[in-house]
Formats: sequence, C-alpha cells, structure tokens
Amino acid sequence: MVIVTADFARERADTAPVTLQQLLASGAFDSGATVVAGEDGLGAAVHDVVTGSIRGSSATLRTEPGVLAVLDGSDLRSDTYQVDMAIRGAYESSSAGIVLCTERSNIVIAATRLANKLKVPVIVVEGDDPIVLADRLRRVVAAPRLVRSDTLLAVIAALSRVVPTARLDAILEGVGQAVDVRLALVNAEGRLVAGDSTATPPRTSDLIEVPTTTVERPLVYLAQPLSLARREPPSFWLIAVLKEPTETRISVIKDCLVVASWSVGTRLVSDRLERERDARFRMGVLNSIVSGQERFEAVLLEHLAVLGWNVDGWCTAIHLQASGEVDPLRILTLTDQLSRAMAERGLEGPIIERPDGWTSWVVRRKEPPAAAYGEIATLVTEAMSAFVALAPGIRLHAGIGRPYLGLDGLRTSLTEAKEAATIAQAAGGEMGVQHIDEMGVRRILLGWYASESFAEFAHTLLDPLLSQDVDGSLLQTLEVYLDEESSATLAATRMGVHRNTILNRVERLRSLLTVNLDDPDERLAVQLACRVVKLKRGDGDWSH
Repeated sequence: MVIVTADFARERADTAPVTLQQLLASGAFDSGATVVAGEDGLGAAVHDVVTGSIRGSSATLRTEPGVLAVLDGSDLRSDTYQVDMAIRGAYESSSAGIVLCTERSNIVIAATRLANKLKVPVIVVEGDDPIVLADRLRRVVAAPRLVRSDTLLAVIAALSRVVPTARLDAILEGVGQAVDVRLALVNAEGRLVAGDSTATPPRTSDLIEVPTTTVERPLVYLAQPLSLARREPPSFWLIAVLKEPTETRISVIKDCLVVASWSVGTRLVSDRLERERDARFRMGVLNSIVSGQERFEAVLLEHLAVLGWNVDGWCTAIHLQASGEVDPLRILTLTDQLSRAMAERGLEGPIIERPDGWTSWVVRRKEPPAAAYGEIATLVTEAMSAFVALAPGIRLHAGIGRPYLGLDGLRTSLTEAKEAATIAQAAGGEMGVQHIDEMGVRRILLGWYASESFAEFAHTLLDPLLSQDVDGSLLQTLEVYLDEESSATLAATRMGVHRNTILNRVERLRSLLTVNLDDPDERLAVQLACRVVKLKRGDGDWSH
C-alpha cells in the first residue's frame, strides 16, 4: 500500500493540480499499470477519482470534467465494446481518463484507436481491487487540499499557543514558523510595527484596502489589510515574504494571512483601547496643569508622579499643531514615531496627544541662557523634519515657550508655546517653528488672530468668496497674492501655476469682494482675515 508522505504532499501542494502522468509516477499503482491508449492525454489535471463497473453490455461511471474513472472490468467480454462506450462517455464529459481493473488486458485495437483519436487515456491494471486502488489515487489527488487544511490548522494551533500577554512579535513569529515564511506588521507609512524587519514591503503604494500580491523576483510580497473598526480604512497591513513560490503556495499563504489577521487585529484593537484610555488620562492631566486649579493640586502631583512626568526644574514647553491628513486616531498611532524623532535629538520629555497635535516639554536642572532658545528651536525643527518625512499628508507647526521654573512655570510656558504655534501656523507652509522670543511684532497680531469679534468680521468680509470657493483655490490664491505684495508673477511661482491663472483668479476675487485690494489699509484687513479664516478651519483648543 502506498503512503503519501508529508514531503510528497508538500511537493504536490507547491505545484499545479496533479496530472494523470504524475499519478502514474507516484507509486500509487501497486500492481503496476499499462497505458494502452490515449498517451497524448496524460497531461490532463485530475481533480477527483470515482469508481464504476462494466457489467454485461454496459459501462456505468460518473463522467465529469477532471474526473478519473476506475472501472471494475472483471466481467469484460472479449470484444470490449463496453470500453468504447466508456471512452466516448469520458470524452464527452472532459474526464481525465479511464483506469480499467481486469484480469484481461487484451483491449481490441478498435478501442485503442478510438482512445488515441479522442486523447482519452486508458490504463489497464491487472489484479488490483478497484475500490482500494481508487482510494490510493484519491489520496494523492487530494494532497494539495490536505496540505492547505493542514497548514491552516498549523496556523490556528500556533495562535492558540500564544498567551494573552504576549507581544505582537510573538504572534507573528509563531505563525511565521508554522508556515515557514517571514512575516511583518507595518503601518500606513510602511514602517515596521512588529515582526521581521526584512519583510517590509518595497513600496508603500502597494498598501491599499484590498489584499495585494507584489512580485519582486525572486521574492513575492503578500499584503493583508487590517481594519480595526467597521467602515474604517485599514491602518495596518500584515506582510508575508515568499521566495520563488508557486501559485498554489501563494494561495495557501493568503488564506493563512486572513486567519492570522483576525488574531493580530484583535490584539491591535485591545492595544488601541488601552492607548486611547491612557491618552485620555494624559490629556486630562495636561488640562489640569493648564487650568491651575489649586484644590486639585495634590491629585495633580500624584498623577504627575504616576506618569513619570518631570516638572522639577526649568520647563520649556513645545506645542505641536497638526493639520492636513490627520485625525485623532492618526495622532495616536503616530505618537511613538514622533517620540523617537524627538528623543533622538535630546528632546526627552512627555509626548501628550491632543486631537489636533501634541504637547511636550523638556526640563533642565539649571536655567538655560537667554540665547539657548535658538538651539532648542533648531532641535525641534530637525525632529519635525524627520517626523514629517515619514508621515505623508501632515502639516506640522510648532510653538516654543520660554523656560520657567517648576509646575507654575510650566503653565506659563505652555500658554506661550500655544501662542507661538498659532503664529507659526498663520505663516503657512507645510512646516514651521516659532519661538516666543522670536515673535516680536507678530505677538501684536496674535490678539487679532485670537479675537472672536475679528474672526466674525473676517468671515463676513470673505463670505462672498468662501461661498464660491469649492476647492479652496480662491482663498489660497488671495492669501499668496497678498503675501507676495500683489505680484502675480511671484504668486504664480509659489503656487506652481501660470501667471495668467493668477491674474484671472484675482479678477474674479475683485468681483466677489466688496473691498479695494489696491488700498493698503483694506488690503491689510483682507490679508489678516485670510489668516484668521485659515486658522479657524484647522485650529483647536485645550478642551477638544
């Protein structure tokens, strides 16, 4: 009796479906087999094995595409016309062929000619039980499906052995060993979250909302997206790297990634809930620092100790204002990335998530010299540049306060940092850093930016424009045009459009607005209004 070994099964699973030629070479025919006709059809794929019989004047068998029929020919007559009937039935149904178990191998020449013409293989096996033979053949044919199920069971077993407190790396390592592939979990920026660092995808553009296969010979990358909430786009991808795999192995590993993604996704959801809970707690402590309510001072000091936040020294606050492709969830997931960028430049301090950015501070034991603000502004700029390069779509503006002593001093520095961030954001651009000591006359403008009455005036002034500005291009053109001292050429260069485009937009702006853009005072009012409107669209406050 032939036993299909694990090695043979894996070999079959890494190829196309088993062919009749492969069945003949597999050793499943214990008594030997003779191909008496239809050799041209031996390359046909075999998807199933059935049994039938030849009784009297007819042949009974199930004829379906890809089916190999094993017939009991013990009652076969000498003229073998029943074989002709079986051959025609196999041909008409696109069956893989016929195996005839008989003590008599003298198939007449008419039957062999018919089989050769129709390319229907006819194999004669002497002295073998058709039921037993069909069972052996069926095991070989089913080997790819068995390997698929065995592999999936191995993945499930590996996941079941992972303890609830294990890290994501342990989950990926267990699954990777079970299926013998390298696995990695990456975020939307393609950065490694857990797993094998050599399994990161070659291009972040391949990280889309559906599973993808990327071929980089000799490697193939499989990406399985993970959505952590209903109707939420994927924020993580499970990546598997295979070396020179067959199509069948790719298909098996894809199924394994789907199963693994359920466990990984559950862990990520759990981690997210924990992080969100911690973020709410940190945000609450930050609000307590800013509010400065004395009756909560003892509780606040306890919370600071629990969090490990140092305020014992000269505290310099940093307020980071995010805009663009950003939301509270992305702020949460990017915190570690920002923390690394800051720490690598010696800016070690708490990173507190807000829905519209982050707040941080650094503490020095001794009072920094007056000229030290330039150094910290440079370090913050470098950290932001490194961070933004790995977080596409985000605009980031930072404000830095003066160093003050202790908890009370931190409150003052936080207020100054937020004011400076407002000025930095009002200046526009993808990124900017503003220190409170560099603001000078800009601090006078802050009162205008923060004034609710001026904000109401700004929206009233620009309402004819805003009601027509579907894509924001008119407001942007107006702001850039005024910033460039009403130069259409400079505005066109800055916006990357033709000068005539700017001129056409300016003419439309003049027709929409009720102000004279040639008058310096009115022009200044419009310029300030543009910045206030832009700030109000993306600005936040402590309580958000």
